[in-house]
Amino acid sequence: MENFFDVVDDPYTADEGTPPKMRDQIKLLAETIRQANPDVLAVVEVENEHVLRAMVREFLSDMGYQYIDVDQSNDFRGIKVGVISRLPILRTASYRHQQFKVEGRDRPMAMSRGLFQVTLDAGAKQPLQLFVVHLKSKRSAEGDPKSAHRRLAEATFVKSIIGQQLKANPDAWLALVGDLNDTPDSPPMHALLEDHELIDVHAGLPADQRITYLNEPYRSTIDYILVSPALDKRVVKDSANLVRDEAMLKGSD
Repeated sequence: MENFFDVVDDPYTADEGTPPKMRDQIKLLAETIRQANPDVLAVVEVENEHVLRAMVREFLSDMGYQYIDVDQSNDFRGIKVGVISRLPILRTASYRHQQFKVEGRDRPMAMSRGLFQVTLDAGAKQPLQLFVVHLKSKRSAEGDPKSAHRRLAEATFVKSIIGQQLKANPDAWLALVGDLNDTPDSPPMHALLEDHELIDVHAGLPADQRITYLNEPYRSTIDYILVSPALDKRVVKDSANLVRDEAMLKGSD
């Protein structure tokens, strides 16, 4: 939702350099959500739960979004991931404090923003396990040009968590969604997709219809919905799509 910040200075984050989201952009985001009409919406780059609740209360109060939650974050600015849902949230789990090895660094690290697991009541024989993630951007870090090592380590860690759950329950309805900040041919995406435990539901779209980051000259595919084999069997054929009306995307990057 591109820097969905409020007007309050959070003393525990460096949010002072990011201006609050303008009302016209919030209204446009809400209108886009209304047109898409999702039962469950994963969100990225929100400052807190309060901004989501305020948007729903003012612009989407008739849409049935009773369940809203936002994870905490390791990001220094305080951007977070979360969910807006009509489906009841049964439980949540945050993996933001778990650490893993990153190539080129002596000390282990944790997720840049976080990994948020939301278990939803899908009104069926089993719940929907939704993992919302926002991987490290391509902004270079010390000793890690374009943060490639960090992003690969994060993707590998995410896959290990999902792999454990699918090993325990191969029939789980599981989806990994969010901004993975890398293209389909990249090492992080290879790590997530290589053993077919996760399937890209948009993979069949032509490349020119699969662009999710619109800013020139970096137009690319960096956002994904990846599903488990059992959930892939439930996907309606050719139903996966993207919003391509750029006029509707001014509140998002």
